[in-house]
Amino acid sequence: MPRLVILGSAAAVSDAAHENTYMVLDAAHGAILIDCAGGPIGRLQRAAIPLNTLRTIIITHNHPDHSYGLPVLLMSLWLLGRREPLDIRASAHAISRLRTIMGAYEWNDWPNFFPIEFVAVPMEEGAPVLNNEDFVITAVPCDHFVPTFGVKIVSRTTGYATLYTSDTAPTEVLRRAAQGVDLLIHEAAGATTGHSSAGMAGRLAGDAKIGKLVLIHYQVYADQNALLAEARSEFGGPIEIAQDFSEYPL
Repeated sequence: MPRLVILGSAAAVSDAAHENTYMVLDAAHGAILIDCAGGPIGRLQRAAIPLNTLRTIIITHNHPDHSYGLPVLLMSLWLLGRREPLDIRASAHAISRLRTIMGAYEWNDWPNFFPIEFVAVPMEEGAPVLNNEDFVITAVPCDHFVPTFGVKIVSRTTGYATLYTSDTAPTEVLRRAAQGVDLLIHEAAGATTGHSSAGMAGRLAGDAKIGKLVLIHYQVYADQNALLAEARSEFGGPIEIAQDFSEYPL
């Protein structure tokens, strides 16, 4: 059965128990990484994701806590002998920055480096991100500091619908995308510009009549019981706080 594994759950400041927020989809036809923080090779191995099954990387936006692991991931896969192509899907804004970062590492001079295809995701509601044998993934444009999109993921095997918000303040686009989803993975960094609080996440979950709410991208120094209580004041359904290596069947 398809699954989603949380590889990191922290907001911009991580700690020894929480890497920055990113996750992986694992299904019959390969793995899809959503954002790329920390030390991805070890995290993928610990999640029992064979490295040779990684097919696609989706970068929701180019802030460091969502993309700084990409250079070391690509270098490690190359040093481990990867030769199969890998595609990276992101906004045109993020792709230009990622190319610049990789250029600083002179990746064009890495001998026998495997092919990389950058695929620009339009910043439009419902824009296609990936459509393969396992999932239909579409974009949910966000309200953040830089061009950012969340992803709505529908499993072809089960029909299970998941929405990961990435970093965003509440928006009408997000409310529409969340309607009736089985799993809402919602950021809870706090009610600051470009972000949402646990209460805002709970309010969306209640309005959209979702199945289960998972809070992610939270401040690691926050009281987790307080975060849960804040979300529960707005949503009476199942709620939990994502932890590194939490797993969710899709």
